[in-house]
Amino acid sequence: MSVIKRGKFAELDGATVFALARLRQSVFVVEQACAYPDLDDYDLDAETVHFWVEGETPTEAVACLRVLRDRAADGNGAWKIGRVCTALQARGTGLSAKLFGAAMDFLGPEAEVTLGAQTYAAGFYRRFGFTEEGEEYDEDGIMHIGMRRPAT
Repeated sequence: MSVIKRGKFAELDGATVFALARLRQSVFVVEQACAYPDLDDYDLDAETVHFWVEGETPTEAVACLRVLRDRAADGNGAWKIGRVCTALQARGTGLSAKLFGAAMDFLGPEAEVTLGAQTYAAGFYRRFGFTEEGEEYDEDGIMHIGMRRPAT
């Protein structure tokens, strides 16, 4: 239950897309009671890479995230990590850190990386070299903070 998989949307089969969408819906929409359009065109972008860990079946994901170009970074080639989530039953197992570490390894130290962290999770991202940037903001009723890891 801890093999990290990755792929661009065009490489994903229907069962995987279903598993990722179901996990994100379960965490962001149902658990966090936040009705918002989770599925967006960024999932389909040719440069976006999805990372996930399957559960017991190929139609179950227990953790996922996506890596995409940060379009708000003034064209400097920065990347953005988003839609980071872990199923309730897999939390506290170290799986999220392993998955996030795999995404950071994929990007490498020369990549500038940004993210919008739910404020309570900022400490998790600090472990990977991210620092807070700007003021807290409310996104869909949940407090967030921008974070950045500069390129080396």
